[in-house]
Amino acid sequence: LDTGYHFAETMFTRNFVELAYPIHLIDVRPGQTVAQQDAQHGPRLHERRPDECCRLRKVEPLRQALGGYDAWVTAVRRDEGPTRAGTPGVTWDEAFGLVKVNPLARWTQDDVDAYVERRGILLNPLVPQGYLSIGCAPCTRAVAPGNDPRSGRWSGFDKTECGLHPATRGGGTR
Repeated sequence: LDTGYHFAETMFTRNFVELAYPIHLIDVRPGQTVAQQDAQHGPRLHERRPDECCRLRKVEPLRQALGGYDAWVTAVRRDEGPTRAGTPGVTWDEAFGLVKVNPLARWTQDDVDAYVERRGILLNPLVPQGYLSIGCAPCTRAVAPGNDPRSGRWSGFDKTECGLHPATRGGGTR
């Protein structure tokens, strides 16, 4: 999902992944550029109405991109925070009307770290700087060691999810 708000490091990582691995990435973009969204909804919608910004820049574009598919696969893990603790391996995603597969649901951060080390997987350079859950630049902060990895998202709001995962939609109030 290319929201138009990503860190430069995220875009570098995305581009390098496509060059380094035998895969082709598909960019999913919102219907409006950031400038067009600003013109329609006012600047910095993410600061005023983060749920609406996430809906416009992530949820709706992904809904359109998944049209015609029977399933989608995520990297959601139960240990990423309390809102994800009950993540099933496979479920029906009511919001998108298809099967949602979460193959890493039972993995821990230690499992991920070991896999990355063993396979030499490329990481976003922000990860070692404390960015344990990386989203849009204006809405993402580094977190202190031992804190909930998603606590760095939407600082100042009662929100830790963008709305892509049904059990965790909503919660964008100050």
